Amino acid sequence: MLFVSTIFLLLYRSGTASRSEPVPIYLDNLLNAGREVYDNQSPPVQHDKEEVTVVELAMYIEGMSSFRTQTMDFQLDVYFQQFWRDPRLAHNETRRVLVKDKAVLHKMWHPDVYFANARIAEFHEVTQPNFLVWIQPDGSILYDTRISMVVVCTLNLEKWPLDSQRCHLRILSYAYTTEQLVIKWKEEEPITRNPNIAMSDMHIVDLYPGLCDGNYSTGTWSCVTAEFFVKREITHHVMQSYVPTTLIVVISWFSFWLDVEAVPARVSLAITTLLTLSTQANAARMALPEVSYMKAIDVWMGACMMFVFGVMIEFTIVNYAQRQVMASSLESVKSGVPGAEKKPSRADLGAHARQLFLRLRTNERQHLVEDPPEQIAMNDTAYDTVSQAYSNSFSDEEAAPATQQRNEDAEAQEEVWAEQKETNLSEVWKERDGDPAERLAHWNEKENDASSPLMGNGRAHVRYGAADKLRNRKCNDSSRKKEKWSSAIKQIQKHKKIAGRNRAKKIDQTSRWIFPLTFVIFNLTYWFFYLYWKE
Repeated sequence: MLFVSTIFLLLYRSGTASRSEPVPIYLDNLLNAGREVYDNQSPPVQHDKEEVTVVELAMYIEGMSSFRTQTMDFQLDVYFQQFWRDPRLAHNETRRVLVKDKAVLHKMWHPDVYFANARIAEFHEVTQPNFLVWIQPDGSILYDTRISMVVVCTLNLEKWPLDSQRCHLRILSYAYTTEQLVIKWKEEEPITRNPNIAMSDMHIVDLYPGLCDGNYSTGTWSCVTAEFFVKREITHHVMQSYVPTTLIVVISWFSFWLDVEAVPARVSLAITTLLTLSTQANAARMALPEVSYMKAIDVWMGACMMFVFGVMIEFTIVNYAQRQVMASSLESVKSGVPGAEKKPSRADLGAHARQLFLRLRTNERQHLVEDPPEQIAMNDTAYDTVSQAYSNSFSDEEAAPATQQRNEDAEAQEEVWAEQKETNLSEVWKERDGDPAERLAHWNEKENDASSPLMGNGRAHVRYGAADKLRNRKCNDSSRKKEKWSSAIKQIQKHKKIAGRNRAKKIDQTSRWIFPLTFVIFNLTYWFFYLYWKE
């Protein structure tokens, strides 16, 4: 009968072990008796100098928010559990005692742990304060509460957005050193989490319990850490940053298939793609803090901008190569053109000055009578003096066209003079032997006649009409030569233009495979380095 009663009692206790009892009256009296009976300011083993109070911790992660790179923190919602033993609160109840009143909790001693790197932490109070205290018959106590906090995590953004982060939550005792209180993780499953936790840009790889250094200037404090190993989801960044920028770089390569002379189209395409890449880079950096090192996204954006800028440089080289060929053809032909170095404006000045001088002398001839030989020599000297003074009034470069023209006129006059020397001079001197009055009466007619062989001062000269005809014939010959040279220049320019276009096309054809190949090599190097090499 005694054996059956024992078995029944054990089964009853095992079946009711999960249930809790309210705080017994005697425990309530014990807590209200004051520090003489129960000192809630002292750890449970304060009077035992050889032992320290050991507090075991466990944590269940209910939720985590996204890691914010701008503020470098993340939100955490946990059920925080603390285990310790207080022999002073041992009782004779068959089941554990449940404490739900905060006033009772404040009368009990409980660890003063805090979260060292939490920016904000708070208890949940809706609809009732979210905590519980279980007191086992042997004095073992469980204190469980729900806490939400914002934890600071210094992120390393060198691989952003291909990065993974390790963030730590540091837990310490605030008032008790290691001589009085030791904090450690529970041996079995110290950190667990809700399997349904999902973050928009991160996923939890693993959770690790650990220890930390609690040495401060005031002493050594017990410290534990909870390490969160998370990895960033790159799908969003691939679709928002990498794919658009890759397409922009590929679009910039369309310039290699445009015509070499389509300058507005090629320049507009290069500038548009460059500005679009700049906008994409600024949008990617807006969500990031200002750091002193280069991030993976900076390397990518910078490389894409360099590829687009390289397209602009390539077009500049193509345009320069084409124009350089055409310019060299013009310089090589220009030296062989007759009269290429003449300045029409200055030659016109010399011709006008010469005509003005001749017109003045013609006006003088209308009022002159026959001059003696001495006067003729004097006039010849005056003419030469005026001509010399006019020639000296210009620089060598300016007077060259007028001098050349005068030489041509002199040659023409000499040729015509040789042809008409015998006939004209005989007629002139026959007239001189006649009546002076008749000769003076017909003087103006002779002077006004284009075929008159006399100058105003009585000098024999050539007929202006014949000289003009010879000059026109030489001008026509010169014009035909210039037309031939002009036609030759046009042909050379045409061939050089075709050569320049072919040279530019070769550069474009080479760029059509060099740029894509280089971009593919850069992609392989970039992704291998940041995904596998740089850990």
